[in-house]
Amino acid sequence: MPIIRAAARRAALAALSLGLLFGGPALAQPKPTVVVMGEDADEDSVPRGNRIFQRVIAELSETMNLRGYNVYDETAVAMGFTQANRVRRRDAELIEVARAVSSPPLDVVAVFQIYASASKSAYSDIVRPEVRIPGRLLNVRTGQSLGSFEVAGVQLPPLPQGCDRECLLERVGAEAKVIAGDVAAALTAKLDGVVAPRRGADPGTASVPGTVAAPVAGGPTGEACGGLPTAYVVRLNGFSAQEVQAAEEYMAAFRCYEHHRPVRAGASAAEYWYETRSDSARLGRNLRLMLEHMSAPGQVQFSGNTFVLSRVATR
Repeated sequence: MPIIRAAARRAALAALSLGLLFGGPALAQPKPTVVVMGEDADEDSVPRGNRIFQRVIAELSETMNLRGYNVYDETAVAMGFTQANRVRRRDAELIEVARAVSSPPLDVVAVFQIYASASKSAYSDIVRPEVRIPGRLLNVRTGQSLGSFEVAGVQLPPLPQGCDRECLLERVGAEAKVIAGDVAAALTAKLDGVVAPRRGADPGTASVPGTVAAPVAGGPTGEACGGLPTAYVVRLNGFSAQEVQAAEEYMAAFRCYEHHRPVRAGASAAEYWYETRSDSARLGRNLRLMLEHMSAPGQVQFSGNTFVLSRVATR
């Protein structure tokens, strides 16, 4: 009987792998959801609410939006639980706000800073504005850096004689908008490279003892997987050691799987750091199918970036 059950499990695993990889047409991975946020904790940076800041954030958002990304306004999605128009915020606060937004779930936060000033020539009364805008991309769930870029050292036209504060804000704002477009184009190109479909991300086959090896996505014959590389925490509660081992084999055969790492393990619980290019909906569906093929009654809960699989004990 144990041999028969093991053979049945191996056959089910192979069937599930084939079904997940080749069952039906391939689903296009949606592009990541993005929120653009300004870090102005440095007293020398342009604060949030300033017209220069507003022109820069609008240009960054519009450029990424035109490149096909779903860009959301921070105030619109976070006004229900955080105070709007707060200034001098550090990156820790920005990341916490982005993680707290659940409708819609945010994947990437584009953080930028603006440094603007005007310097007078040492040899004449010519005054030139100076603008520097660094930007970076962070994975909201994992905190992984996805790229950074900075535009600085650009020779800007001198300010006209008698340029007052209004003139200074308009001139510097116009120059900052142009520079912001360059920063946005570079960051978007970096993000395109991250989410581009890849081949060869995996060894090429999902080998199950006693079965024919099934090609996995990303291998030589499999379909390339696109989408943002995302990490999830997968917890197994109440499963036996044999069931945990079977679940680990199943998860390694899922489409767009990258790799996983055990975080903790015990007699009745196990936890994994699981990296994949699948979205949360597909991964949740695969986990439920996994329990069905394992004939293990259980429930799947999901929140944030954590999946909890709980074994339902029966008589």
